[in-house]
Amino acid sequence: MIRYVGKKVLGAAAVLFVLSALVFMAGRGLAPGNPAMTLAGPKASPADIAAIEHKLGLDKPVWQQYLDWLGNALHGDFGVSPISGQANIEVIGQQAPVSFELAVLGLVIAVVLGVPVGVMTASRAGTAADWTMRIPLLVIFAFPAFVSGSIALYLATHYLTNLYSASYIPLSQAPLANLQAMLLPALAVGIPTAPLVAQMTRSSMIETLAQPHIATARTNGIAEWRIKYQYALRAALPPVLTLIGFIFGLLVGGLFIVEKIFSLPGLGRGVLDSITNRDFVQVTGQALVLAAAFIIGNLIVDLVLPLVDRRILRR
Repeated sequence: MIRYVGKKVLGAAAVLFVLSALVFMAGRGLAPGNPAMTLAGPKASPADIAAIEHKLGLDKPVWQQYLDWLGNALHGDFGVSPISGQANIEVIGQQAPVSFELAVLGLVIAVVLGVPVGVMTASRAGTAADWTMRIPLLVIFAFPAFVSGSIALYLATHYLTNLYSASYIPLSQAPLANLQAMLLPALAVGIPTAPLVAQMTRSSMIETLAQPHIATARTNGIAEWRIKYQYALRAALPPVLTLIGFIFGLLVGGLFIVEKIFSLPGLGRGVLDSITNRDFVQVTGQALVLAAAFIIGNLIVDLVLPLVDRRILRR
């Protein structure tokens, strides 16, 4: 187990290192235009632009800029925004909890809705009941995030005014008010994601229910609900958990539309603002956190899988 965990952690660290280099190069070396010229203004002299470039380290080779940035980042210093003057770590500390909370709540809703539906449709595969449950989910899955978010916002402002809160309140300040502000955005994220979880659960359950040990359990007179949820579902979980880890990473980095619709100060919305302002220092740190969320989500799944299926350690 220790060897397995070490291998996964080292692999995740290596991927994060490569991604950090790519993110930095994209933010500094490959971005169109000159950030120093943007900061200096259209009437700045070449000497003024050169002074800003030297102050920001932009006159160094990109690889040297990256090594300097990486050394500071390893000590928790992601730089200071030349646009706002705020420390990048403070901005990320304000935005990241919003996106992570929204992603977790949306994923919980998707799992709570998707897994039971997947189990029920798998046990009725090919029947009218199967299609009756799956077709509405497939229709919901076809809706893009901005559509589901707009519908949720319309319902909130017209029919659910007592439930909806237009201003975001941190969880640490008022848990109930925070939940009121996050519930509808989480539903806008979780409901369209649930069909994906349901479909993966269904496919894995159909394969598991055809295994010999399930037939033996039925022969021994074990209750059908125990066969489905205690034996078959546990054996079918590995691919479902893998998908959940993948979805979590996508949600953290792909919620900018929902955050924009509901005016949530999250990372996705922050990245858009940083790109608009050409704040290359801030967008680099924000993009790295989004990449790290994707990697860490999948790492957590990899560490949980052996607890569900011991055969993974023997591979």
